[in-house]
Amino acid sequence: MPPIYQYAGLDNTRTPGFGVEECAARIHHLAYVEERLMFLQAAHIISVPERDVKVLLARLQYEDSQHSDMLRSRLPEMRVSKKKAASVPSSPLAVLFDEAMHAANTVELLASLVLVFKPALLAAYEEYLATTNDLADYPTVRLLKLIVAEEAEGLSLLTAAYQEVAVSTEYQAAAERWALHLQKMLDAAGGVDGSQPAAETAVSPQRAGSPYVIPRELARDDAFPRVWDFVHVENEQVNTRLAQMISTRLSEVTVAEGLALVLCETPDQPWAFYADLSRHLWDEMRHSLFGEAASEDLFGDRAAMPVRDFEAHYLFKLTPLELYALIGVGVEAALMKYPPGKREEFEFCRDAARYPLMRTFQDFDWADEVLHVNIARRQLREWYDGEQSELVALAQQGLDFRASVRHEFPQEPLPDLDERLYRRAEQDVQL
Repeated sequence: MPPIYQYAGLDNTRTPGFGVEECAARIHHLAYVEERLMFLQAAHIISVPERDVKVLLARLQYEDSQHSDMLRSRLPEMRVSKKKAASVPSSPLAVLFDEAMHAANTVELLASLVLVFKPALLAAYEEYLATTNDLADYPTVRLLKLIVAEEAEGLSLLTAAYQEVAVSTEYQAAAERWALHLQKMLDAAGGVDGSQPAAETAVSPQRAGSPYVIPRELARDDAFPRVWDFVHVENEQVNTRLAQMISTRLSEVTVAEGLALVLCETPDQPWAFYADLSRHLWDEMRHSLFGEAASEDLFGDRAAMPVRDFEAHYLFKLTPLELYALIGVGVEAALMKYPPGKREEFEFCRDAARYPLMRTFQDFDWADEVLHVNIARRQLREWYDGEQSELVALAQQGLDFRASVRHEFPQEPLPDLDERLYRRAEQDVQL
């Protein structure tokens, strides 16, 4: 009996599998589907009110962008030109995802992912892995094993979310009808990998008569209390400053929502633009989770700190270019200065607050913001036709608008949390 490590441990070494042309055709379709799933999930981050679903969509849109990026990178290695790799492989698939954008609510959106798109993707990946020659097609096999692991986890999480939000029989029935309609369109298009015969007559869309427009208003459940803004305090007020920092991180959910607008409403950019914005979006949502996790750790209650709302009242009124210039050039670049800036926030958590969890969060927040500034400079250089001074002026206009909106309503003091910092006191003793 041969050792298990023969052929470097690879299976399917003596079956012909797919040829290069067939592999490339399927990968092309799958890369496009992952790309459109990125846009589908990102586009609904604003309109979904459920906090935990909103966060999950932010993570999964980023993972899907990475899946698309990996598959796109494989295509030029398979005799596919970069121009063709970036093209739409199937018009019916494009129409299908245009239709899917018009999900009426969270239940319909999750039904489309749980009942149609994600299972179809997993089935296509598994069929590919079962058929292709592992030895000949190893670079693809390796990528797909990584992708399948993430897609399987994502489907499990989405399924749990769907089961929790689909509490109304009426809403669930409507969502299942929507999913069935999308499934018929997918079948008619020849499946997510284009391997099935396409129907002679396409299934007509019901809602995609005009492009989907992301709503410009907050959608929030009652997971967290909300305030317009909170009073800034100096570092000497250690407990209150720490609470303010946690609440500021928590409120970065709105920045993630703003970046969803930039990602989804800036057409005709190179793929690298969308991959970068997808990462930036997820990072800002992660930062919001920093605040959530710290609140739960310190106070035993993730909702101990409020989310501030004023950002939505300027971010959602800007064009995508104005919005991204404000975030990347106006706000985040300024946070690189020391003091104050991101380094000072990290040092405060390490030295003054002496809170290890927030120290770690602020350390990574600082690293992320350095990355975001570099991304913004790179992408805005390609995107903006004017001079750098004009771009800086555009960012300053955004900052001025931000300041005027911020003062439309009074700032509120954060709750007095000194007596609730019981876990932090315990950690101080352990240091």
